[in-house]
Amino acid sequence: TLSQCARALHIRPSGASSAPEGKLIQGTENPHPRMQTNVRAAAIAVLSALGSLLFGLDIGYIAPILECADFKRDVARLPDWDKPSSRIPDLTAGFIVGIFSIGCILSTLPPVSAYFLDTWGRKMSIIVGSSVFLAGSGLQCLANSVNTMLAGRLISGLSIGLLSAVVPLYQSELAPPSMRGCLTSIYQLMLTAGILLAAFIDQGLVHRDEGWRWAIAIQMIPAVVLLVAMPWLPRSPRWLVQQGLEDEALQSLHAVREESEAEAELAEIIESHKQSKELAELRWEELLRGRTGQLLAIGVTLQLLQQLVGMNAFMYFGPRIFASLDFSPNRFQTATNFVNFAATFPALVLADRCGRRRLLLASGIGMTIASASIASLGLRFLTPKSDGSYSSTNEHAGYAMVAMVFFFVANFAYGWGPMVWVYNSEIFPLRCRSRFVSATACANWIGNYAIAQFTPVLLGSAGFATFYIFAGFSFSAIMMALWLPETKGVHLEHMEQVFDAKLGAQGPLLHKDGSGKYGATDALPVTAE
Repeated sequence: TLSQCARALHIRPSGASSAPEGKLIQGTENPHPRMQTNVRAAAIAVLSALGSLLFGLDIGYIAPILECADFKRDVARLPDWDKPSSRIPDLTAGFIVGIFSIGCILSTLPPVSAYFLDTWGRKMSIIVGSSVFLAGSGLQCLANSVNTMLAGRLISGLSIGLLSAVVPLYQSELAPPSMRGCLTSIYQLMLTAGILLAAFIDQGLVHRDEGWRWAIAIQMIPAVVLLVAMPWLPRSPRWLVQQGLEDEALQSLHAVREESEAEAELAEIIESHKQSKELAELRWEELLRGRTGQLLAIGVTLQLLQQLVGMNAFMYFGPRIFASLDFSPNRFQTATNFVNFAATFPALVLADRCGRRRLLLASGIGMTIASASIASLGLRFLTPKSDGSYSSTNEHAGYAMVAMVFFFVANFAYGWGPMVWVYNSEIFPLRCRSRFVSATACANWIGNYAIAQFTPVLLGSAGFATFYIFAGFSFSAIMMALWLPETKGVHLEHMEQVFDAKLGAQGPLLHKDGSGKYGATDALPVTAE
């Protein structure tokens, strides 16, 4: 059971007493304390990342269902639902997909998600998000009209928006610095696992009568597991220090650190929090000024580029793209999802070795090559037909384009997919971390909505020239990666020194007495790449 697993990992519900680190429950010496704490940290990261699995399931299931005859009959109410040429209008399909992103945007608005993250805490926010997801999925299962489906998608979006802000932050604040890139990347790995799982579920169920309803209902299983598992996981030690609960913060750190490391890190967190309390309260309008404005601009740019390079164009509308090339849409979409999942694993290995910056750079180069190739091949060798498909003047062109799709997805999966979430969960100072993470997550969902809403329109009007636009954004991603400083292995309380080295003098973050420093402990000098 979950409780037995938690006891085996020495993970207890919040507020329970904790044995000193390095000791087994029976009181015997533990010969491998670091291994034990690393296993605990990994288990916490995996369990909390079920929140991103829900996100992936929702992304993955929707595209095949929009092409499902029963869905066209039961929800879209199309008169010719049983004909192969039947299609939900582009604007309607775009809105069914895009309203999910609207829900995410609403719940990641800084006043909303920062309220949950700061007042309820990271752990309780995950519990709230999983509960709301169950409500939204249930409504989608019962939908008999487009309006009901839209309501369910909106509610699910509200939950996923909150989870997308809190899960990487929770993982980052509990992960050891040497493993933070790996453990936070699990967020993206579970997201891709959800997309792949949804593809297999759709393949097995969508063609059956009422099968699309069961495909949605299965999403509720990991939400229930997350809801049951979270009470057994520790709270964020940094949030606990902000609430004045220093003893509980030490217990949380004991779960994922050796005893001496836990005490030293707690001292740094407390000192950082004390210094931040000496600063003038940061008002919302001050987010755009000085150093805070610079950090916020970096985070927002990363999140927007993650969307605008075009990855979710393949996730949301892949079946239509592959069908237009005369390939089996569901089969090739499943293959794309598998590539996305498998290519995320290198990020777990390389994030804390090669660093975030190098992965972002290599990823951007690969995506630029792939998008430009897809556009060039499509415009050169494919001719649009009246039914929306394409005829090819070269029998190998379609296969080359599919290969470039896989190449694009693989490059996104190890770089701009996970590294953006890693980077944004670690670069902000504690005193305004919740608001900044919320704002950058909101920017991600704004970009997500733009892709979902306008990709079908662009594909319908510009065809494969659309991918030149994605190539342009991918090139911008290269330029961004070349500029960014490296953050691997840096303690969260020392992160500002990295950006001091990159950006120079700090902006107007003021003490109450008017002096200009913002709270973190002194550390060994950190050199930005």
